Amino acid sequence: PGETRESLACVPRASRSRCYDLRVTILSVAGACSRSGKTALAATLLRALPAGSAIAVKFTVTEDVFERCPRGTPCVVCDIDVPFRIVEDAQVLGEPGTDTQRLGEAGAGRVVWAIARGSALNPAWGAVRARLFAYPLTVMEGSTIVNTAHPDLRAFVVHPFLSPARWKPFVEHRAHLLLQHYEVFRDFLVVQEKQAGINRLRVRALASGEW
Repeated sequence: PGETRESLACVPRASRSRCYDLRVTILSVAGACSRSGKTALAATLLRALPAGSAIAVKFTVTEDVFERCPRGTPCVVCDIDVPFRIVEDAQVLGEPGTDTQRLGEAGAGRVVWAIARGSALNPAWGAVRARLFAYPLTVMEGSTIVNTAHPDLRAFVVHPFLSPARWKPFVEHRAHLLLQHYEVFRDFLVVQEKQAGINRLRVRALASGEW
């Protein structure tokens, strides 16, 4: 109940009676492994939407028993002392060079960062979902959470230069859309994707936003 009241705090009072009937559409961006391009795609989706119309969620899952950060550096993300943590502090989320900062700059109306141990996925997702009802659309970056969140649309990113040996075995490698590669040029973006078993190239003009 407390989390629900907090999630409705920014909703006009006249609209609050409709919040429980609001259909929240979740667009999920997952990847085969870290550094596959998930944040880049999530930011691209946010820029394609009207500014402020979607909430962005970054969902990070860490091991239940911390041994070492897989990136080999001191890490406050991996070594959390609670089952999960929801980060909403604007100063933390806006730290230059972070994924959450990129999502905010891409046009998200709000950014939420969830950090959860593997055993706490369900309660962590419940805490995140209670924060989604102020927005009809959610763009969520995260791989392990996909099977718990059951998104309406999932994109799975595979970087062509990252070996399948690095793929996470516990991530369901399935998507409505497979983004295989993309290149950003001065005036346009070229995306190589596969949908319904068909490979295709799509070109987006950066000035107009048209495909």
